[in-house]
Amino acid sequence: MKPLPFLILSLVCAGCADFPELEGRELPELQSARYPALIPLQENLGPPVDPVNEAAEVEEDLTARREALEKKSQELQNAEIN
Repeated sequence: MKPLPFLILSLVCAGCADFPELEGRELPELQSARYPALIPLQENLGPPVDPVNEAAEVEEDLTARREALEKKSQELQNAEIN
């Protein structure tokens, strides 16, 4: 219950705050500037990715990494300790 009065007081103080007006603060060249041309998002993203092919590539990569780690672990287990 104790945080509730503090929260209400904070909200009241925030509501009474005097924020400066932003109208008229931008430079004249910004007021007359044109908006950038909008292009469709699909053109920027390129062709859609085929999830089946991507999954196959990831699986091949993981399999190769697993085999390399297994080989390394066998070499470490078979190494002679002096």
